[in-house]
Amino acid sequence: MTKIKKLLTWNAGASFRVNKVVLILFYAALFTSTCIYGQEESDSALNLNLHFQQTVIVQNHDKFPSPYSGTNSLDANESAALTVTSTLFIHGSLNKWIDAELDPELAGGKGLSGSTGIAGFPNGEAYRVSDVAPKIELDRAYLHKAIPLDTARQFDVVAGKFSLADYFDVNAYSNSPRTQFMNWALINNGAWDYPANTRGYTGGIVIQYLCGASAFRFAIAMEPTTANGPNLDDHISKAHGEALEGQLGYSLFGQRGKIRALLFDNSAKMGSYSEATNDTIYQHDITLTRQYGRNKYGFGLNFEQTLGNNAGAFLRIGWNDGQTETWAYTEIDQTISGGVTSNLSVIGRNDDDCGIAFVLNGISAAHRDYLASGGYGFIIGDGKLPHYGTESIIEAYYLFQFNKMLGISLDYQFVANPAYNRDRGPVNLGAIRVHFEI
Repeated sequence: MTKIKKLLTWNAGASFRVNKVVLILFYAALFTSTCIYGQEESDSALNLNLHFQQTVIVQNHDKFPSPYSGTNSLDANESAALTVTSTLFIHGSLNKWIDAELDPELAGGKGLSGSTGIAGFPNGEAYRVSDVAPKIELDRAYLHKAIPLDTARQFDVVAGKFSLADYFDVNAYSNSPRTQFMNWALINNGAWDYPANTRGYTGGIVIQYLCGASAFRFAIAMEPTTANGPNLDDHISKAHGEALEGQLGYSLFGQRGKIRALLFDNSAKMGSYSEATNDTIYQHDITLTRQYGRNKYGFGLNFEQTLGNNAGAFLRIGWNDGQTETWAYTEIDQTISGGVTSNLSVIGRNDDDCGIAFVLNGISAAHRDYLASGGYGFIIGDGKLPHYGTESIIEAYYLFQFNKMLGISLDYQFVANPAYNRDRGPVNLGAIRVHFEI
């Protein structure tokens, strides 16, 4: 029993105080549900649903032009990298209106160059961890409360540990690195530095109003203690992130579509690009400038559009102010991405899927000057940046779906100006992805 408890800890370095904060949020949802409805129906037997997935990705790249490199540069001569994730999804209905989710996940391996060197990193299943040995963590542990208003409308309350990307910036055609596009700037809006630990999870509360294809949602969540760090900061009054999103369903030429508009603001113990660049006492080390009271804010637009029965298209646009260091996701301050996907029913492969997409990423002037001065973020940094360029990416994949459980994908990505550096690259990357689910 002791070993099982150790396996289900959130992460090895998580503090007791942070765990306590998330547990308080978890039980707050349960308490709120009791206050709203009073006594529930007596039939509250726990109904469990179990789901399992495993995804294995092997990725490599060619030997590309690399006249110089730095601490966070993509290695021109490295061997292939492998990542493995295995997740057990445990969903229980506590009664008519309340359900709970527990998702232990085993993850191992690492991305190319330790998941550094490209802002739009090419493997969405890769975490920035130093130890490649597989580890089990409890990624999600939350309560969900549904509050129906009528047959078409309801409020949802979610409290506990989860990923904000489960609820915000969702897109039917570009959202899952396990079955769709793999690039970080395609599975999420790259400019949204959403609150999360190294593995992409946080503690917080999400409130949603749902009405058919339209929705309105708000969240407040915990930030990590350090940039892309494993532990969440329990100084919630000083370190927190908010997200506000409106979603509208529409019809265009008889085809369904959705548009989502996202506003976000993050507060944490962040560093300042301009201070690290211009004040010699910091020696171009942004970690020395960190202090509470700094913010990063921005917006995102997200479009999805069906194109007949077999295909769909998407477009994302994102921007953040780019004055404080990237804190949780990746070093992108401006982005635009889009693409199309389709199944292959026209050639008799009804369950197969394919897609092609593009990404254009940029960074703010302050961020650019910091990297040019020799500074490093947690994702990119070549030691200098004499010739800045937009990081441009093309990704294409083909998914062979053999049955409901097994799919094997071939993926290709082309990256020009990796880490915004015109002196390095372009890079060609290929991957094989195996995804199993039951």
